Amino acid sequence: MSEPVVSQNSIVILDEHTANRIAAGEVIERPASVVKELVENSIDAGATQVSVALEDGGKELIKVGDNGAGMPREDAVVALQRHATSKIRSAEDLFAIRTLGFRGEALPSIASVSIMELVTKHVSEPAATRLEVEAGTIKNLESVGAPQGTTVSVKRLFFNTPARMKFLRSAQTELSHITELVGRLALCYPNISFRLTHGPREVMSVTGTGEVMNAAVSVFGRDVAKQLVPIEFSVPSLKVWGYVSKPSFTRANRAYQVFFVNGRCIRNRTLLHAADQAYRDLIIQQGRFPVLVIFVDIDPELVDVNVHPTKAEVKFSSDQEIHSVVHKAVREALMSGGAMPTVSEARQTRSAVTARRDLPNHQSSLLPPEEADVEAFRNAVLRRSESQGTGTIDDPFDWSSRPQTVEAPESPAGPVEMPALVRLRNARVIGQARNTYILAESEDGVLIIDQHVAHERVLYEQMKKSRDGGQAVMQGLVIPITLELSRREGLVVGERLDDLRAIGFDMEVFGRDAFVVRAVPADAKPKEAEQLLRDIISELVEVSIAKHLMVRPEQVLITSACKMAIKAGDSLSMPEMEGLVKRLIASDNPFVCPHGRPILISLTNWELDRKFKRAG
Repeated sequence: MSEPVVSQNSIVILDEHTANRIAAGEVIERPASVVKELVENSIDAGATQVSVALEDGGKELIKVGDNGAGMPREDAVVALQRHATSKIRSAEDLFAIRTLGFRGEALPSIASVSIMELVTKHVSEPAATRLEVEAGTIKNLESVGAPQGTTVSVKRLFFNTPARMKFLRSAQTELSHITELVGRLALCYPNISFRLTHGPREVMSVTGTGEVMNAAVSVFGRDVAKQLVPIEFSVPSLKVWGYVSKPSFTRANRAYQVFFVNGRCIRNRTLLHAADQAYRDLIIQQGRFPVLVIFVDIDPELVDVNVHPTKAEVKFSSDQEIHSVVHKAVREALMSGGAMPTVSEARQTRSAVTARRDLPNHQSSLLPPEEADVEAFRNAVLRRSESQGTGTIDDPFDWSSRPQTVEAPESPAGPVEMPALVRLRNARVIGQARNTYILAESEDGVLIIDQHVAHERVLYEQMKKSRDGGQAVMQGLVIPITLELSRREGLVVGERLDDLRAIGFDMEVFGRDAFVVRAVPADAKPKEAEQLLRDIISELVEVSIAKHLMVRPEQVLITSACKMAIKAGDSLSMPEMEGLVKRLIASDNPFVCPHGRPILISLTNWELDRKFKRAG
């Protein structure tokens, strides 16, 4: 057998053209990648106007123009070489990146897999520079007339790499990716006007007023924007701010969740997990996600943006601190009013649900959006944001930083809302309606509290603390209860026996599918304990078998709290109502029950006065 032939020069240095093609494979995945690199260059150049024109989803033409600083003739030529950049000067600069681009690979990578034209005008030169580049080679260099700024036209992307071209999707799919990208950049840079066109059609136009809420209206639409509440929380060297949706307003995927770190749109599991945890117990329905537009401003030395070829991911020096601040920023906003609907919101939600229920499924998505005064909504949000303090990292509900009274608004646009926890803390019970709702008066208006779900929340948190602390409060039974269960009931109880004990049911196996109960929770009535336990077991079986879901430990608590809570129709004395409201206020989440239903709604003084024609 002959020996394999080994070249004397098995390791070689690739030529510049091949190296650029390889770099393009890392940086340029599809037309949206080209748009990202070019628009980020425009932003770094100080542009206040950016336009993106496309043909065939960007596969035939991507044209990005701006009114930024532009480049002198010499810099325009050098910019087409690998690792040529104006953003950094040394390796030390990598630890304090304050721009979007810095690798110096974007232009040469794009030019190597397309036919590119670059026209740029710098204020220091009388004429603009025009370069024509084909597959990375400069074909023409000349002076032309053009306004200050830079315009890059990319034609026939991947024309010389057919293997890459075949992976491109339809024009509509590629356009969708670009639209999402431009929308996120518009949210991050609301002071820049963006215009996106596809052929003769205008796809998106953002005016660049400087307000994130205005950009959100243009990008997400009015219906989404009016459901957003502001968040803000800061510690030294770190600030988290932005907007999140109310728990009642969710989407079927994470497309409406965007995170920005120092002006860069990124993906990060720490940020995502922190936001998810903030909504825990508020969104019960699985597969639904809130809208998130979250900005993280952090000392550049505490974050590494050079960990991904397309700069789509970052690495923090302290994930734990970032997680804590993001979690508290979102949670505080929700607990300060974002989780509590007003009467008008509840009515709008009910009307929308009714309208959609009355329509065939194929028509429900064709309903016109509700007419809303977006400007008034935006102003109300801004006023609410100004009325709320940021607290401290140790105490997200720092009462000293929050105003205790708010003057009545003079504008007819809407009321200035007090932080919801302040409204609750000062609430005074005034009665009961239909033996179902507790009525309370606060400085800001009237609160209507569903007594069943309020008690359910109180019991749930009490059981959870008892379970976590291992000290469930029980009352022993003089005569133990023997339960003879069906096979499927016995299987479910056997799997969750420890969880049932943790909430106060002292149970043990007493034969096949039989259990003996020697103690029940202290809040349960002994005469009703057996029926209560059987109801809990029946619902757990329904969840696990009929709905084909695994019974989680939390589900045992949720079901038990629901079955043990007082019911609609139960008459309560004034001390009982006052005691329940007091315990509700002291709970971690007084706005939403463990099932995700609202506990209370508010009817503000402004709404009351408007109903009686007293509001101006």
